[in-house]
Amino acid sequence: MDTIHLGAAPGTTWALSPLEAEDHLRARFPDLQAGQEHSPTTGKNYVSFYVELAGESRHGAYFERGHLVLDDGDADLWADTAAWFLGLLPADARAVAMVESSPDSVRTIPPGADTAQVREILQSLLDVV
Repeated sequence: MDTIHLGAAPGTTWALSPLEAEDHLRARFPDLQAGQEHSPTTGKNYVSFYVELAGESRHGAYFERGHLVLDDGDADLWADTAAWFLGLLPADARAVAMVESSPDSVRTIPPGADTAQVREILQSLLDVV
């Protein structure tokens, strides 16, 4: 298990707000537990959320301007959610991925990537560890 980070590619941002992200998450995960937060260290607003996946509560957070954090899982667990989330963004939105245990390895996720492509990218990052 690791923490997966998806972010706007360097020099870009995502126009999705934490409140909009929460609305989309609630539509996808009816049992979602979420709350809007503010980080005093970064000055950014974010939504912190818990969803049940594979029979366990999993944590995630989305920070304004383009940073999604998915905790307590692996490529198989989070790939579908990650691909779905990236699909909420404009078609030309650029994204990168990394895992917390190997922060020097960063991979680009192409616009329009499907679940299988996202899983392959995430797994390649987890295999570096």
